[in-house]
Amino acid sequence: MKLNKIALAVVVSAAFTGQAIATDLYNSDNWQKQYPDQHKTWAETENANPASGEPTDLLAKNPNLVSAWAGYGFAKDYNRARGHHFAVTDLIKTLRTGSPIVGHDGKVVGEAMAASCWGCKTPDLPRMYDKVGEAKFSDNAWSTWGHEISNTIGCADCHELGKSDMRLSRPYAERAMNTIGKPFDKQDKVMQASQTCAQCHVEYYFDGTDSKKVKFPWDYWVPGVKTDYKQFVSYKGTDGLYEGFAAEAQLAYFDNRGFKDWTNAISGAPMLKAQHPEFENTLDRTSHAMDSHLEFGCSTCHMPKAKNDQGAKYSHHKVTFEAEQLPKTCTSCHEAGDFKEIFAERKAEINKLRFDANGTDPRLTEVHFKAQAIWAANGVEGLEAGLGIGKAKANYEAALKADNELAKEMNKLLTQVRNAQWFWDSATASHGIHAHNPEEAVRLLTKANGILDDAIANADKLLAKYAPKYKYDASKYDTKEKLQPLAGLNFDKMTADKEKFIKERVEKEWPHKLK
Repeated sequence: MKLNKIALAVVVSAAFTGQAIATDLYNSDNWQKQYPDQHKTWAETENANPASGEPTDLLAKNPNLVSAWAGYGFAKDYNRARGHHFAVTDLIKTLRTGSPIVGHDGKVVGEAMAASCWGCKTPDLPRMYDKVGEAKFSDNAWSTWGHEISNTIGCADCHELGKSDMRLSRPYAERAMNTIGKPFDKQDKVMQASQTCAQCHVEYYFDGTDSKKVKFPWDYWVPGVKTDYKQFVSYKGTDGLYEGFAAEAQLAYFDNRGFKDWTNAISGAPMLKAQHPEFENTLDRTSHAMDSHLEFGCSTCHMPKAKNDQGAKYSHHKVTFEAEQLPKTCTSCHEAGDFKEIFAERKAEINKLRFDANGTDPRLTEVHFKAQAIWAANGVEGLEAGLGIGKAKANYEAALKADNELAKEMNKLLTQVRNAQWFWDSATASHGIHAHNPEEAVRLLTKANGILDDAIANADKLLAKYAPKYKYDASKYDTKEKLQPLAGLNFDKMTADKEKFIKERVEKEWPHKLK
């Protein structure tokens, strides 16, 4: 028997019977009568789905992602995003959720994902914040609240309950906007709409120091301003590591705190995972033919104005990009067909930086495995010795803390790996960066490739010193099926565990109907 949500958003209306009517306004279907056009187009987000009906497996398309994220949930499963209608379904189905992780002592210490991972998927999040408090909700494992989550991304995420007025339903987003000097109530409608998108389409993290609440690493970020952030970490170098826009500011923020999201299980590098910094990369646009383009926001292209059968205007809520729907201020200069060609050219330039022989993606795999070989040559065992993920990480972490020559050498190398991967991820995890800010994608990937030049040269020098017979063979790592076992993962077992979790937990206890 499925558990019902306790709390409802209540609207009292004068019905013919004179009785009060309680309406759950976290359920977008209950907005349909008042906002039929918006609801109809919101429902069309279910059409943003591959023909197969299943998400596209990006690990299979680019196996380098497995080694880049080894020891982190994304190495298990990483799919191309579908429409908003599938947000809760895809979160529940992914292999990243509902399974335990193993601690350094080999014991299960909890689920890999925190409760805050619900943050971008459902309007039930602000409802639960109101019900139990932001801190209590956040300081739990992901599945703790599954019986409370039934609604996918919808009206209540961005609007005052039952009204068209926009709002920031996530207090952490409001705190972040205040930090960068853009308080929600002081913005125009275009920026307010973009800020509602930025509740999710941003880089964020939760480090556990504040009840695991969501935090945006924006303390040093000055939107749209190229800045030298090395002062924040007392950096003495001259290589421009912290000079630039949001990605550099966020790296300085994390470095200043000594923060890492996880330890890479192949190389032992202390890693950062970029989420999807569309808001930052859009605000940090560096150039365009017309300054007025900087006034455009997310809703300009993704929620353009439309007309219903009666000629009334409304915002189209399908939240995709359809060039034919763009406003006249765009189509007066660009024909709809132009965008396909423009975007293809931009993607080609970005892909060249990523996938050429000297591109970021294959060379990240190379440097992670070369680091593993250096460790192994010095008797520091990892996954290659048959150890589990937890033990491999623990061995590397301990070795990096040792006060010896190897620790100094590997700390230098793995810091380079961390930095290169951060700039790569800041570009590649940003959905649609080829449309939003292709110049920034090229800048970040070029920066990542420059750091990788130095990292691989450094790794080769250490290999010549410690393992002169080692030869890197890229053909060992060119498929997901080859790489996942080398990253300590058993795909069949993970899949079976997830199926069991859905059958015994989700289908019996949780209200959300999987799509």
